[in-house]
Parts: sequence; C-alpha cells; structure tokens
Amino acid sequence: MSQDEGPKPLVLLANNAYVIGVLSPLSLVIYAYERALVPLYGSGPTTEHLNKFVILGALLAAVNPVHLQPWINWLLIALALTVAPNANYWVPVWTSREHNAILGTLKTHAAVLLPLVFIMSSPVMRALDKASSQTGLPIQRNSASAPLVYRASRTIIIFFVANGLARDFWSTLSFLRSVSESQIYLGIAAIYFILFVFTVPAFSFSKPKKAPKKLGPKRKDTPPVKQPEPEFTFKSRTAAAVAFAGIWAVSYRIFSNPVLPHPLKNTFIHPTHPVQVYSSVQSVTGLISVAEWLPPKQQGGPEDELMHSARYLRASHSILGGVWTHDKVAVLPGEEPLKDSFGTPLGDSIYSAFTLQEAVRFVNSTAKGKKGRWQNALVIGLGTGTSTTALIRHGIDTTIIEIDPAVYEAARTYFGLPDPGEGKVHLEDAREWVGRRRQAIESGDNLPLFDIVIHDCFSGGGVPQDLFTKQFWSNLKKILDPEAVVVINFAGIVKSEATMLVVNTLLDSFGQCRGFHDVFGDLPKEKYDTEFINIASTLIRSVPCTSNIIIQIFFCTPSSTPLTFRKSRTSDYLGSYLRRHVLSSLDTREVDLSIVRDHAGGHILTDTNNPLGPLQEKQGGHHWEVMREVLPDYHWETY
Repeated sequence: MSQDEGPKPLVLLANNAYVIGVLSPLSLVIYAYERALVPLYGSGPTTEHLNKFVILGALLAAVNPVHLQPWINWLLIALALTVAPNANYWVPVWTSREHNAILGTLKTHAAVLLPLVFIMSSPVMRALDKASSQTGLPIQRNSASAPLVYRASRTIIIFFVANGLARDFWSTLSFLRSVSESQIYLGIAAIYFILFVFTVPAFSFSKPKKAPKKLGPKRKDTPPVKQPEPEFTFKSRTAAAVAFAGIWAVSYRIFSNPVLPHPLKNTFIHPTHPVQVYSSVQSVTGLISVAEWLPPKQQGGPEDELMHSARYLRASHSILGGVWTHDKVAVLPGEEPLKDSFGTPLGDSIYSAFTLQEAVRFVNSTAKGKKGRWQNALVIGLGTGTSTTALIRHGIDTTIIEIDPAVYEAARTYFGLPDPGEGKVHLEDAREWVGRRRQAIESGDNLPLFDIVIHDCFSGGGVPQDLFTKQFWSNLKKILDPEAVVVINFAGIVKSEATMLVVNTLLDSFGQCRGFHDVFGDLPKEKYDTEFINIASTLIRSVPCTSNIIIQIFFCTPSSTPLTFRKSRTSDYLGSYLRRHVLSSLDTREVDLSIVRDHAGGHILTDTNNPLGPLQEKQGGHHWEVMREVLPDYHWETY
C-alpha cells in the first residue's frame, strides 16, 4: 500500500488531540457560564433551556459558510472571553429585574452563551475537517462544501463532549470552587491571545524597494529583485507572548466583574445599599452565603416600613432560613436571646416552617410521646438549624446529616447552632448515610434507633428527588424506633401533581400522616391549587419494626389510635414569640390531605419511576419569583 492510500496515524492522533484541545476550553466556559448564572436565576430556570442554546450555537458554527484563518479565530475568541465576565454578570442582572425567570434566562442565553458557543465551536469544525480529510471520507477540507446534513451532525460531537465535560468533569474539581468565573474566562482568554501571537502572519508595511538602474542595454535574463519577507521568528513571538503574559497578569482584573471573591475573607458592606455579606463561598451545592439586611439609617423614614434587620442564609437563588437582628430581636419576658459565635443577639426565625417542625415533640398518641421521653433525633438537611437548635436545647441527643459543609459552618458561626457533640455531624449525602446505617444495624451493631427525624432538604425551588422515594423511606424506617415520628418539609403548591406524589409515597411508606401549613394566617381550601407554601407533614410510624412490609394506608391503619398532639406549653417556646404563635395555633393549621392525595394509591415515587424532579422544575420559575418578592433585587445581585 502506498503512503497516500490510508490515513496517517500520527496525523490522526494530532487532529483528535486538537479537537479535544479546542473542546476543553469550550466546556470550561459552559461550566463557568452556568455557575455564574445560578446565583441570579436559580438552577431550574438557568438549566431549563441552556442545552438548547449550546446546541444552537454549535449548529450555527457547523453550517457557517465563512471560515476564518486560525489567527483571526483566536483573536475573536480572546476578545469575546475578555468581555464575558461582565456580560455574564450584567446581562442577567438587567434581565432579572424584569422579574420573569424564563424570559430573562432566554434573553441572557441569547446575548451571552450563544455567541460564546458559536465562536468557540468554529475551530472545532475546522479540526473535524482536517480529521475527516485524513480518514478518506468524501469531504473537502473546507466544510462549507460538505453536505448540510453532514455539517449539522457535527453539532452532536460538540454538545456531548463539551456539555459532558462541563457537567461531569469540571464540576467535580473542588479547586475550581475557589477560582472565580472572571478568572476562568480571562485565563482562557490569555491562552487564546497567546495563540494569536504565535499564529498571526507577519505583515510588512514598508514600501517595496525599486531595482537599481543599470547603464547599458537591459538583459532579458536579469532576475527580478526579490523583496525580503518580514521576519517574525519563533524567538520574537515567544518574547512577545511573555511580555503579554506579564502585562495581562497585572491588568486582567480591570476586566473582572463585581462579584465578590469566593471564599470571602472579610465582611463586605455595600457602598450604596443597606446590605452586608459576612460569608460567601462556592461549595458542594452551589454558592452559600450569609448576608444581612441592615436597618435603615434614619428611623421612621420610608425605608423603615420595609423589611430590614434580618440575617439570612442563601444557597444560590434560594433562602435556606434566617433570623431577625438588631432592634427586631425580641424575647419573652425573663428570657435571653440566642447568640451567634461572636456574641451577637439573634431573634426569631424569619420563616415559621422551621418552628412548626418542632411540634414533633407534641405527639402524644404513642407510648413514648405520652411520656415525652424523646431521646434520639436525626436531622436530614440543616439550613440555619432553627429546629435542630431547639431539639438540642430541649435536651434531645441530635445527629445531623448535611451534604454541604459550608451550610453547617454557617449555622454554627452565624445562627447560634450549638455543638451537637462528637460524632453527631455527618457532612455527606443522606441517602448513602442512611443505607450504611441500615446495613450496620442489620449486621448486629448496637446503634441507637431514632425516635424523631426532621427531613428538610428543600433548596432552590425543589428537593433532591432521590430522598423522597419509597426505597429511601424503606431504608430510613430500618433505623427508626418502632414509634418514631418523622417530619417532612416539602414546599410547593398544595394541590399539585408533585405534592400528590409525595403524599401518596409517604402514606404508602408510613401508613398515617397529617399535614400542616406555615402560612401566618388561614389557608382556605380554595387556595390549595394556587398558593406556593411549605407543608410540614408530620408522619407517625407506630407499628412494630419486625419486617420489610410497607404499610398500605389505604387499606388498614397502622395504629389503634389516630395521630394526636398535645397542647403547647410555655417551656416549648424557648423565649420565642414566633414559637408561641405558631405552636399554640397548631390545630388551626391542618391541611386536608384527602383533597391532595390520590385515593387509588397507584402513584408513588420509586427509584425507577420518579418524575418529581421535572415536576419541580416546572415550578422553579414560580419559586424564583417568590424569592424576588422576599428580597429586593440588590440583595440577589450582591454575592
């Protein structure tokens, strides 16, 4: 076989490496873009249409008939990435102020993401042309002459490789959490500027020299005067690249956006708005920050009528909880307020749902509940630790499972969470922990069973769907006392498919449940299908834990007596006005679950059939709009 009859292995290897080399920066840009957008729009609205714009940008690059020289491509990409940090911040800031999550993200994707994907995909198409020409495929080096279908099919390569690296590779690298989006964009821009320096052709701007006139007759065989070509040697290009890198390392910050450094080393006080940020860090579940709405500078002014003097824990575009501060700290007579680790007094929770969870201690329809001898509690999902702190203050041995270390650190430092004790904190995925605990107990380990569980994993407009399946509840029951009480926090529209699935699964798993809402006033049934609220569903498992049988509520009752609650007492309030209001009105807060549930009992959540995630994504925009009503825009724009 002659040398030209088949592909050259080294050339193919080089071309494939070139394709991966160009796709890797694109995937990192997609990762940075999404991460930068989530604090302003939340994960649901951000990702709902993001893939479509990645595909569209790659498709436009595939069918684009204009092919630029590499050095022009590198320069355009570098310039686009230089603008990207501020575009990726200010465009969503402006669009989010219209308070329409879906329309805002569509505009942002079109203005920022689409051009980046298009311009960074163009070199990939050229690399694929070269690779195709070496494999003997019937295609010219210029993909503009290739069939349209063939060019469009290349979009699949770009989407799956770039998007896959963005979601499954870059997001797993913990060191990137301390690298800002500005640094990612501008670092990649520097690489493309250097590529430009090494590939730009040398242009001569000198006038061509005229041949010297010679005396005598002109000879026909006299060769023309050859003009010297402009020199731009590798050595001079390297020197230029080094000089640029030095200048860029000093000056790149002028192109950064105004996002705070993560992690935040010192408290940031906004120069024009009454907000300060104590902590801000990119962590396991996204951006975790602690901020405070400062009191107005002038008492009695128009600002004094707005919500203020509140400290809150933020996870991307969601509030995990908060407390009142400054002059809004109030306690019942004779009591002392809770304090943070710096000795600052803290007031009541800004959300009543977490206080409502504490009614788990009021259950009196079980032997343990009648005596009030609650011993071991398990908290799955910490937040600011409002209910967890209450359990510990009531003398209940409490174990915490929280997937995000930054959330636990914030609760301990800024929200007064007491130290639960050695071995009582597990910063990991709850499903894995519960599974291991079940295996240990079934293997004969003498581990205490839990008689109280608070399950509160709501964040960013939804809950982790794998913590709401029949299989998870089955594992959880194996580590519970036979008379354990479980509290589930689920936020959403009461009369919705998502809520119905959750209620059906809980009833199928535990047998008996009652639901209560956290609305400060009444919640009439006609608002069940319109109000987006928290439902603290209190469930009881009151049959002996002797088998793997899942109790079917629709056919039998698991207990000889219905689930009941005692009246609240002064000692339950821990000096809190909010606890007194919420816990004393428990009997007026019940949600009629007969309207919510599916009486046929056929719709439950399982590991193999779990539509909860997509259903919650549909409500993500509504949750985002609710959050925008809770805090003014400038709070969300400061992180």
